Amino acid sequence: GLGIRVVLKPDYRITPLPQFSPQVGDIRRSNFQFDFEFERKILAQPDAEFMNLSQLDLENHPSEPTQSTPSSGANSYSVLNKYIASGLSQDAVIIAVANYGDSPTKVREFVNGYNLLREMGFSANNVADALLVYDNDTDKALAHFLNSSS
Repeated sequence: GLGIRVVLKPDYRITPLPQFSPQVGDIRRSNFQFDFEFERKILAQPDAEFMNLSQLDLENHPSEPTQSTPSSGANSYSVLNKYIASGLSQDAVIIAVANYGDSPTKVREFVNGYNLLREMGFSANNVADALLVYDNDTDKALAHFLNSSS
């Protein structure tokens, strides 16, 4: 008849699992609980022009730091939204505000350099790191990339 026959090489065949000695005992399992609802909220907004961060319940998210920082809480949402609403890239604004707070000059310098270097094809993490190291100097960051690639 018709069908597909599959043959596995002996190297890829699974042999019976080895038996552990009784002294090994039980292996502790993780009790980590992933917040799938939080992830669903984030993934539900890909078509939005920019994500309205105030709609997400970040205050109750377990990974949020407990101490107060200049860029935390409801105030940070208004700062982020202010820059995003002015037409700046959301990804770059989030990084810039996290590092420089509400400093319009520094945030705009970072975002402009970030966008320029990203358009040249450099990865987001590398661009952010280089701009932070070279204090938003796009020329120095670009020279760093060009020198490190050769």
